[in-house]
Amino acid sequence: MAKKKPLWQDVAIAVAGEPAHALKKSRSPRVATDKCLNCGTCVTNCPTHAIREMQRQICRLCPDCAEGPIMFPRDMESLTQRSCGASCPLGHSPEGYLNLAARNDPEGAWNLIASVNPLPGVLGRICSRPCEEACKRGILIDKPMYIRGMKRAIADWAYENGKSERRSYPRCIDKRIAVVGGGPAGLTAACDLAQMGYRVSIFEKTGGMGGMIRRAIPAFRLPDEVWRREFEWAIGDDIDVKFGVSVGISPTIEELFDDGYRAVILAMGAPNGKKLPIPGHTFKGVCDALQYMSDVKYGIPAETGEDTVVVGGGSVATDVARTALRKGARNVTMVCIEDEAHMPALSWEIEEAISEGVKVIPAYAPLSVNSKWMRAESVTLAAVTRIETTETGELRPVIDRAATREIPAQTVIFAVGQATDRALLDRMGLARNAKGGIVTDECTLATSLRGVYAAGDLAGGANSVVEAMASARKAAKAVDAFLMNGAPDDALPAMGSAPLREKIFPVRLEKLTPLKLKEIKREEALASFDEVLIGASLREFETDARRCMKCGYIEVDHALCVGCGTCKRVCPAGDVITMCAPLSGGEEE
Repeated sequence: MAKKKPLWQDVAIAVAGEPAHALKKSRSPRVATDKCLNCGTCVTNCPTHAIREMQRQICRLCPDCAEGPIMFPRDMESLTQRSCGASCPLGHSPEGYLNLAARNDPEGAWNLIASVNPLPGVLGRICSRPCEEACKRGILIDKPMYIRGMKRAIADWAYENGKSERRSYPRCIDKRIAVVGGGPAGLTAACDLAQMGYRVSIFEKTGGMGGMIRRAIPAFRLPDEVWRREFEWAIGDDIDVKFGVSVGISPTIEELFDDGYRAVILAMGAPNGKKLPIPGHTFKGVCDALQYMSDVKYGIPAETGEDTVVVGGGSVATDVARTALRKGARNVTMVCIEDEAHMPALSWEIEEAISEGVKVIPAYAPLSVNSKWMRAESVTLAAVTRIETTETGELRPVIDRAATREIPAQTVIFAVGQATDRALLDRMGLARNAKGGIVTDECTLATSLRGVYAAGDLAGGANSVVEAMASARKAAKAVDAFLMNGAPDDALPAMGSAPLREKIFPVRLEKLTPLKLKEIKREEALASFDEVLIGASLREFETDARRCMKCGYIEVDHALCVGCGTCKRVCPAGDVITMCAPLSGGEEE
């Protein structure tokens, strides 16, 4: 069957083969920049990529009109190349749903979020927040917008008000695609392809969906009921899920193709934990982070000594350290080779761990786990003088053996990364690189086998859940292009700098104190696995959303515009775009 027509094709048929600039338009869009939500809806739906985001300058010459640093005009102009939307790996336009929420339109905000994100309540809790890092309100004025928190509040509102019914997908393309792995990456690829109209099957080795979310992310950050309901919502009624199936063993990749599948996306992740091969790493009381967190999540007794050492300085290490405190450890210490300024965990993750009582020893490497009777008793550490990078990209600390220290540890947990199942990848016949990962095309994530693509941790470079999901979206677009004999269409117009008449002056902004998010007390937090961040009510977030400076709006390139009116039809605000007659001679302003 033919692929479902986009909204604009009703006008494209009449002008097939004509370049956009040759069309004589009877009407053309005008944008009310002061009303634009900058939600990105028209940008992604425009058939000719004639719409782009414009970023306003923010005046920061005067030291007294805001808390942030002063900035010279050339730096203000440079900052217009950044935006919260451009920083989102998944393609969200946060300014859009913040503005809809500020209008008291949570349903509009939910529709905008759900159109992009199959796991909004999940990312509303555990996203690494690159959008907030790019928020100019936080850079120049006071605090960044609580974009992640708003997403969580909107997703919870949608669930509580019956707006998040199970999704349904069109089945308008008679081609079947297999997605291997039921984690966030596999789910995203499956949802995107199902939305395009393909018939999609997810093959999951275990008995349930969730992947690393199910195995390793603690409930105090992401309650199980949240991710379970969102996976169920996203799968809906049209995506087929097969549990207990080990693709690569039975069935093989070849058998999937023989069975009629036209493409395969591998999103099995990196399911094996790692330990550093130092003396004592096999002692009792020593384990890897994935084993420890899986035991805790599945209710298996996880031995946790009074003194616990977590080796590693990333996000997983902070989760493990905070979990160990809840499992009865009195003294939990994170040890990492990086200095304090270069720890891979995000700054707020480290702060949360320290606030709960975790100690951090930066710029030290473990030399050995010590014991008299094959049970961990202590760890010997050596100071790290510098960190080198090997040819395969792995970090190698250079240590000073004269500067050592020993700390007690009845439990040692290595949070130093995860590994792919190399034997399975070899059995599939996939080419691997020097680090053991799959060799993939940088642009399409295609593997060495025709019709087979990789996504998420398996494709490398996915250091967070949102990045894994973004990589799966990229793979899904590549599969669509492969099956339709085309090329992936990811090109969007470059972001532009708005004219000076659109400049924002902080002194004119509404004076609002940034919202303060609430957490349960430390004593309560450590006594259970209840969610730590209470968040705020939707009403409080609506008020806080008015702090958004509305840095961006959309602009139409009339040389590319065909006048189809799609932008006006899809605009959620309704009063931003009007279709007007072109100026005399067909020229545009």
